[in-house]
Amino acid sequence: MKINNFKGRFFISASLLFALFTFITFIAFGAVDEGTDGDNSTIQAIAKLYYIFRFPTHTLFFQFMNGSIFFIGLLLNCLFYGFLIERIVSLLINRKLT
Repeated sequence: MKINNFKGRFFISASLLFALFTFITFIAFGAVDEGTDGDNSTIQAIAKLYYIFRFPTHTLFFQFMNGSIFFIGLLLNCLFYGFLIERIVSLLINRKLT
C-alpha cells in the first residue's frame, strides 16, 4: 500500500488536538486522584477518559513508564492517534471520490 496522499497539516492538527485532550484528561485524572474534584461527576467522567488517551503505550509498557518516559509515552500516543485519524479520513475521502 502506497502512502502518497498523506496530509501533514491534518496529521499535525489531529495530533495537537489529541495532545490537548490528553492534557485535559490528565489534569482531571490528577484532580480525582488527589480528591480535589469536589465530587463533580463531569470531572470524574473526563478523568475516566484518560484511560483511553493513555492507550497503547501506558497500557502495554506501564512498567517502563516512569520519569520523563511517562510524558514521551503520552506524546507517542498523541502521534499514534493523529496518524490513525489522518489515515481514516484519507481513506474515507478516497472512497467517496471513487
